[in-house]
Amino acid sequence: MRTDLWRSMGAVLLVATFAVSATAVSSTVEAADAPEPPRPSGAITLAVMDPLAAPLSCDCVKGYAQRDYGRLANYLEKRLDRRVRVVYGEDLARLVSAEAARGGLHFIIGKQSVVRFDAADQRLKIVPLCLLTDKTGDTNVYGLFCVRQADPAKTLADLKGYTIYFGPEDSVEKHGAALLAMKAAGLDLPARPEVRNGCTDSALAALENPGPAAAVISSYAVATLEGCGTIEKGALRVVGKTAPVPFITVFATEAADAALVGQMAKALLELRDADVLTAIESLNGFVKVPEPPSKTSPNRGSPQKPASESPPAAKGSASNKEADGAESWPGWRGPNRDGITHWLPDVLPAEPVWLWRTPLGGTGLGGIAAVDRYVIVPDRDALDTNDVFRCLDADSGKPVWELAYPAPGKLDYGNSPRATPLVHGDKVYTLGAMGDVHCVSLEDGRVLWKTNVVKQFGAKLPTWGMCASPLIVDNKLIVNPGAPGAAVVALDADTGELVWKAPGAAAAYASFLFGRFGGVDQIVGFDSLAAFGLDPQNGRRLWTLPPKHKGDFHVPTPVRLGERLLLTSENNGTRIYGFGPGGAIKPAPLAQHEDLAPDTNTPVVVGGRVFGCWNGLYCLSAESLEQIWVDEDEVFEQYASLIASADRLLATTTRGELLLYDAAANERRMLGRLRIAPADVDIVAHPAVSRRCLFIRIGREACCLALESR
Repeated sequence: MRTDLWRSMGAVLLVATFAVSATAVSSTVEAADAPEPPRPSGAITLAVMDPLAAPLSCDCVKGYAQRDYGRLANYLEKRLDRRVRVVYGEDLARLVSAEAARGGLHFIIGKQSVVRFDAADQRLKIVPLCLLTDKTGDTNVYGLFCVRQADPAKTLADLKGYTIYFGPEDSVEKHGAALLAMKAAGLDLPARPEVRNGCTDSALAALENPGPAAAVISSYAVATLEGCGTIEKGALRVVGKTAPVPFITVFATEAADAALVGQMAKALLELRDADVLTAIESLNGFVKVPEPPSKTSPNRGSPQKPASESPPAAKGSASNKEADGAESWPGWRGPNRDGITHWLPDVLPAEPVWLWRTPLGGTGLGGIAAVDRYVIVPDRDALDTNDVFRCLDADSGKPVWELAYPAPGKLDYGNSPRATPLVHGDKVYTLGAMGDVHCVSLEDGRVLWKTNVVKQFGAKLPTWGMCASPLIVDNKLIVNPGAPGAAVVALDADTGELVWKAPGAAAAYASFLFGRFGGVDQIVGFDSLAAFGLDPQNGRRLWTLPPKHKGDFHVPTPVRLGERLLLTSENNGTRIYGFGPGGAIKPAPLAQHEDLAPDTNTPVVVGGRVFGCWNGLYCLSAESLEQIWVDEDEVFEQYASLIASADRLLATTTRGELLLYDAAANERRMLGRLRIAPADVDIVAHPAVSRRCLFIRIGREACCLALESR
């Protein structure tokens, strides 16, 4: 029980939605009240208050609300080289009391508004480190205004005169955000809101009230309410939705020193292990907490009551390179091949701020990789006879080393490399348009091994050259020569020796994706005829999906949506597919959007939205592909490179402009537009975001553009 919270607002009784006692999960994951001798020196205690954690929820819905934080603890132990204890509970006061004799809680992961309210009540100073993405990539929760299925109300504005059941004040999406949504809809606010302790209580109250009534329930609770049989499926209908409210957040407490806070933030933000992500039901793992809005910047936050949060931590205590925007961009579409970065600016600078501009040998199509102080740029020499990969210093743009080799040929759209270099550990892997593969030292460009996969496997060079950016899975370099007996091959990343080869059709142009689908790890990609999945261990084909309409060039990269797959192409539009047992794709799409039909652009998915470009910039629901908004600006007629953070979308257009959007808004909301090149200079090479800068190729120059005023 929590009392005397926010006395200025009056006493409110707050009870957790699900009353579940703490449960011991393993030797590492323990109950808060379990008797235990003092913790060995160096152990870290992580308190979990996530309502979707398995011990705090129910198993009524398969694959949902069963987050296994024990798997996360195992990952953290390996990264931090320290024991990690996980304790579960719904009441922070109880957790603090139970752990007081053992050194206290170091970190808390839970519903942001609840943790903030409880911490204020306990006078516990906390600092937010990062947010957890859900299965769709969203970091937010929403309050849903629900009425009976047969109720005449269609919109939130129709609830005038209704009895509305709210959640407690610590569940902001069901209380403060809901009141703001009502105000925005022109409804009178209740003098004394009808409060129910949990979503179940609110839903049942609305269903049982003989008069006009509505309930505000959390968006994450709908599936469990229906799955557990608390309410009949379809008994409630949504007529309104609040603004987004930050959901599952990791906080550091004063018990964690500055070094540990930095190490923990780095480990969480770098989490890419597919098994761990599946265990915690997350698409993109953890992302940086957006910076609080300034008085002059657009409102990025959600309606929340002020909490007794600590002042900013000591310099460096809660920050790391990734949190500060200096994360690596090691290859095609970033560290996870999804176009996601942990940081994008609130707004764009008023004028371009160029930190350096370095001349190149020619124009080019291949994307840029940026890791630490190295920026790798694919290029062609001035005589158009050699491929040249240039490594530039990230601070100055000065040359560090270059890889040049003869690559004769004649292709449409020029002969420069199309594939983005891949930095993996201390090595760089490059693929030229004519099929030349090189593995070189990141430090000095020394060639470690090389081959030409078109010649080695007897393939026919595709019309527009080799385009798929190399992928590494389990120390195997994946490339697609497109030979009948070697459509896709895996080469030992250290030696270049053949590990396996998979038969198939001629090469397509799309890069490959690695992920877990239907419970099975697989490499997903295209050949010239169809999409397919391969076993990464031996290249065995797991499934094949020919398109309904033939003729696609298969250029956009497949996109992972949890264990669903998004495919997009010029003749078949954008589709989402599910998977069955054994990892086989289900041929009928779960959702489809015919108008978003790009021939080259790969969509980016963030915050439960799909953003893609073709005759406009589309924002679609990542669940249903229903259109949320579209920007029909002519700069989006064909192609733009898209990069997103938790709440920002940055579009680099072919016509020399950067456009910044609010990725969480329910309508088109542009936050900045910046011209960086003349409109007649095609910008088609995918840029990289690192160090709060955009590393971008413009014509015959490699450039470093500051993304914030300096």
